[in-house]
Amino acid sequence: MKNQEIATMLREIADFLEIQEEEYKPRAYRTAARNIESLSEDIEDIHDRGELEEIEGVGESISEKIGEYLETGELEYYEDLKADLPVDIEAITSVEGVGPKTAKKLYIELDVRTLDDLESAAEKGDVADLEGFGEKSQQNILDHIGRAKESQERMLLGRAFPIAQDIETRLHDDDAFDQVDIVGSFRRRRPTVGDIDILATAPDPEAAMEVFCSHDDVKEVLSRGETKSSVVVSGDLQMDLRVVDETEYGAALVYFTGSKDHNITLRNRAIDHDWKLNEYGLFDVGDIDDGEGERRAGETEDGVYDTLDLDWIPPELREDTGEVDAAATGDLPNLIELDEVRGDLQLHTDYSDGSHSVREMAEAAVERDLEYILVTDHGPHAPIPSTLDRESFEEQQADIETVNDDLDITVLQGIEAEITDSGLELSDDWYEHCDLIVAGMHSDPSNSTERVVTALQDFPVDIFAHPSNRLINEREPLNLDMETVMETAAEEDVAVEINAQPERLDLDWASVKEYRETVSYVVSTDAHTTGELDFMHLGIAQARRGWCEASNILNTRPLDDVRSVFEI
Repeated sequence: MKNQEIATMLREIADFLEIQEEEYKPRAYRTAARNIESLSEDIEDIHDRGELEEIEGVGESISEKIGEYLETGELEYYEDLKADLPVDIEAITSVEGVGPKTAKKLYIELDVRTLDDLESAAEKGDVADLEGFGEKSQQNILDHIGRAKESQERMLLGRAFPIAQDIETRLHDDDAFDQVDIVGSFRRRRPTVGDIDILATAPDPEAAMEVFCSHDDVKEVLSRGETKSSVVVSGDLQMDLRVVDETEYGAALVYFTGSKDHNITLRNRAIDHDWKLNEYGLFDVGDIDDGEGERRAGETEDGVYDTLDLDWIPPELREDTGEVDAAATGDLPNLIELDEVRGDLQLHTDYSDGSHSVREMAEAAVERDLEYILVTDHGPHAPIPSTLDRESFEEQQADIETVNDDLDITVLQGIEAEITDSGLELSDDWYEHCDLIVAGMHSDPSNSTERVVTALQDFPVDIFAHPSNRLINEREPLNLDMETVMETAAEEDVAVEINAQPERLDLDWASVKEYRETVSYVVSTDAHTTGELDFMHLGIAQARRGWCEASNILNTRPLDDVRSVFEI
């Protein structure tokens, strides 16, 4: 599946065009990239049907370029741009505060081509000597380059998901395999993943390895053995396949899912019974001095946990944060499921920075069996080119009324209001006409806690969006006093968002767990395209990692209950 690979290439083209000071093209390429990235269908299949131009934002020119890449494996236009500026543009611009034009200047003045080059130049003090930079800019690079390097090694869960899921499905459907599961941090739904680890059983391991290594998506075979192989697939994601005996599969699932700390706690529990737990099984070693001993469990995961007198622990909880004790006493939460979600309480349309109309977003929500959605286009002071004003808000209101008459879904009208030093800076009529006010901050002021608390206390905020404003692998979270913020939200009856965008997943899962008894949450996609409505599962995964049940998430409730909670 080359969706992510093509999206990345289009973003790099946009960066190169921005360097050339093209006015409109960069945004067009970024819009196309975002829409392709959110596709649930393989772009190669769309190309084969001749329907690339039906993807929102993909016109004739971009369609031809995508087709050239899919058919030949190369894109001359892209290669020419890279030849003119031979830098790793994606890596260098992943450093917070370093944009495409800065990358160009660093290349021209200091021959910076890679992250290592950039780090070396900053450490030597060369960056500070450049006109327009100085010590502050240089220190910013040194402060953030570590995160940038990490981002090159670990992929966002949401970007890896369609690639991994596609491979898993194809292996499942092949007769060479009996059982197939993706394990590791992916199975635990951590926000980022490194390599994708796949566990399987197969009647003929050699035949299974052949299927795995010769797959169409495989770009490079790193190693190939009788029971373990490693490949790199489209999107430059490494995948490792391990084939084990079916009698060991459950124990291997536990071991390779992790986390390391969770596994240590389980092993210590086994030791308390004079047993040994490893990737091959659970063994009674109380009466022997050497060897594995009698196998007590190992074929299934349920069997391993049950033999240890534990309820089966969902993978998302396996972080050694109390889940083993809860499993021993029957106190594990009844985790929220995706199909319990009834509505989406933040999404954007083409009235601000979204790609689709109100009707298109509503129709896509109907296809996903949602009962209601909240349109939250950006209001004044948001740091984007296109925001709502009173006139466009009224036009949108009319659109929503028509859609509500036509479709079997309720579209609510809200706004994503920017939290500024003066609060929300919206006139009273905005509050009167919005069903719900979603407030968020897209800057990083030194007084972030004060700003947020003031906004929640002094303005009619219903939902606090992406609370820490983090961008995973790109931008540090706000330096918020989270306890103060959460207590204020609780006092003011403000719901807190778990944002499902892959680069946000904000509120982070650890904070979700910590404050789940303090505030009410909503899980929202913050979708800017119809395809991004499918990000809901990523937000639900983080809610599950935070021990949330359906009762913790407001948008699992019917619309009448939601109206009652928010007094709509």
